[in-house]
Amino acid sequence: MQVEKKSESKVLDRSYVEMTVDGKAGKLTRKEVIASVAQVMGVPAENVALIRMDGQSGTTKAVGKFYVYGSAESKKKVEPRYLAERLLTKEERDKLKQERKKAAAPAPAPEAKKK
Repeated sequence: MQVEKKSESKVLDRSYVEMTVDGKAGKLTRKEVIASVAQVMGVPAENVALIRMDGQSGTTKAVGKFYVYGSAESKKKVEPRYLAERLLTKEERDKLKQERKKAAAPAPAPEAKKK
C-alpha cells in the first residue's frame, strides 16, 4: 500500500488519506483494507473509515479513500451509522435490525379509567 495523498482536519479530528493497492483489486474485503490502512498509519482499526474503493480499468490496482480519526469517539460523532454497518456480517446486521425494531415498537397505551 502506498499513501498517495494525505491532509488533516483539526476541527473534525481526522486525516483524509488516499492510498493505492497494487495487485489486489477485487480480492480484498473491506475489513482487510481497513486493517492494512490502520497498520500503515499506526492507528487502531476502529479509527479508520473506508469511504470509497475504486478499481482502475485494465489494471489490478485499486485506489481507496479513507478517513483516519484521532479516536473512536470522534469517529462515532461524525461518521454515518451505515458505514459502520457495512463491516458487519449478515447475522450481525440482522440482529441489529431486530433490536431496532423492538426499540421502535410503540409501548402499549395505559388503560383508560372508567367512571
